Amino acid sequence: MKFNLKLILLIVILILVVSSIYIIFFTKSKSIDNIPPEIITVTENISAKIGDTIYIYITYSDNIEVTDVKLFYKTEIESEWNSKPFINGSAELKLNSLKNLNYFVTIDDKAGNGPIGKPSIDGSKYYTITVNEDDNNGNEYVRNVFVEEGALNSCKFCPIISEWLYELYNSGDYNFYFVTLVGLDDNAADRLNNEYKLLGFPTVFIDGGYKVLFGGGHEKSEYAQAIRDAEYRSVPNIQLRVEAEYNNNTNILVCNALLKNLESDSYNGRIRIYLTEKISKWSGPEGDPYHFGFLEYLIDKEISIKSNGNITLQETKDISELDPENLMVIGVVFNSEKNQGYSDPPNNRFPFDAYYADAADGSEVLTGGNLPPSVGFSTPKIGYLHFMGIPIWDYIIRKPTVLIGKTKIVAEAYDEDSEIEKVQFYIDDELVIEDTEPPYEYSFRKVKLFKRVLRNHTISVIAYDDEGKTGTNSIEVRCYFL
Repeated sequence: MKFNLKLILLIVILILVVSSIYIIFFTKSKSIDNIPPEIITVTENISAKIGDTIYIYITYSDNIEVTDVKLFYKTEIESEWNSKPFINGSAELKLNSLKNLNYFVTIDDKAGNGPIGKPSIDGSKYYTITVNEDDNNGNEYVRNVFVEEGALNSCKFCPIISEWLYELYNSGDYNFYFVTLVGLDDNAADRLNNEYKLLGFPTVFIDGGYKVLFGGGHEKSEYAQAIRDAEYRSVPNIQLRVEAEYNNNTNILVCNALLKNLESDSYNGRIRIYLTEKISKWSGPEGDPYHFGFLEYLIDKEISIKSNGNITLQETKDISELDPENLMVIGVVFNSEKNQGYSDPPNNRFPFDAYYADAADGSEVLTGGNLPPSVGFSTPKIGYLHFMGIPIWDYIIRKPTVLIGKTKIVAEAYDEDSEIEKVQFYIDDELVIEDTEPPYEYSFRKVKLFKRVLRNHTISVIAYDDEGKTGTNSIEVRCYFL
């Protein structure tokens, strides 16, 4: 009897293939996970005092593995939920305001059988964290976040971000103070370049580098979220009170700072008192005002406070050259512990030593009063090449402002609490026109100041409000007249 070896071999191979397919299918069907995870326990409604750090605990189970555990939380007046992961079954929240918090939790497994939530998966139901006032001699203390924006007068996105921060600040939904560091100012430039290793403008540093947002590609909500994250981070229990007193007869500003260490260990750090202008002398390219523009440090010194101890600092300054109604002092306590920060955080470039801010407080020199106007140029545009008054080219690397042919200078003036009375135009410190009605403008053809084919000039504008306060802006231009 003859055997067909080829046929036998084919049958053996077929049996092996079918067996393999069966084994693979059977194994996979057995390993398919379609059982959702389960939340066993979770901290539910709780109460705590302002300033406390609370912990939300969760336990759960799954037939294989839970891979995603999140806490969603917000204050009662917020519309959007914040989120953070649970670490080893707990999530930490710092209660920095008297606003109650709502929260819910979700879990999911590797197979995606969730999310499973308690008391809901979408916030339609939630638990409540009731925040009570700490009866500490009737004084309520709120931990404030500290924000610094690096800006420039020729920066396109800087005024937009400054306005977003100002809106968040005035909303009352976030506990923070902020300062604008304009790179043209020597004190601000030192902070940005030597301490933060600045990459470019705009850059926002939150709590001394705890969060950094570089560039103009971020949304307002991202700044709000970064401030909120810093607000809820765990910090030492250091309290700071700042007070400003002004003597109208002597033009002397007295600044007092009281610090308390409520920790069980000594605290080491640095206190800085920023003197700022509510409406900065610096503005954006088109006159959009920068807020809380940094002028100088009133106090800048290292501190060491023993456990349950306190210190008081005082500094005086003659502010006869400044407008007291436009001044605010902002105090910040930075921890001495060094952290790794980056001015380009997504790419971990431009490293700097970050000393996180643990406390901040502010005080207006005079409340109310009249703020000065701000003014800028809508034409010409800083850093552009213009032909007959029309911007036609934006320089990428070097940014001279070039004018070819006759050009109309157009100024934009703003005032938050008064009316603009007039705007004056100067060419190389010589008054050429005074305009009392918008649009505020001046054309080169009105006077014959330019006698050279090629020359550099300084164009300046001064805006006056109806109470006599002023705002100024200048631009350097290179002129080619046809």
